[in-house]
Amino acid sequence: MKVETKSLIVYVVIGIIVGYISSLSRISYGDLGNYLSLILAIIFFFITAVILRKILKANEKFKWFWSNGGWVYVFVWFISWIIFLQPFL
Repeated sequence: MKVETKSLIVYVVIGIIVGYISSLSRISYGDLGNYLSLILAIIFFFITAVILRKILKANEKFKWFWSNGGWVYVFVWFISWIIFLQPFL
């Protein structure tokens, strides 16, 4: 499997997990939870990029991680955040 594909799969899985966690923070903290959810998503993106760089032994820059899963991570996180939040609204 290519390194790009592995990166994309990891970002999709992390996006779903962080979307769920973000929905819980929105429920717990109300309107402040929206900001916490966004900050949490950004932090997890950078943490995942650092971990992937070490695991996949990719000496790439930030732009590579953004184009090989980062933008998908943002969409998956946002969609899963909305889906997990719906039963509580």
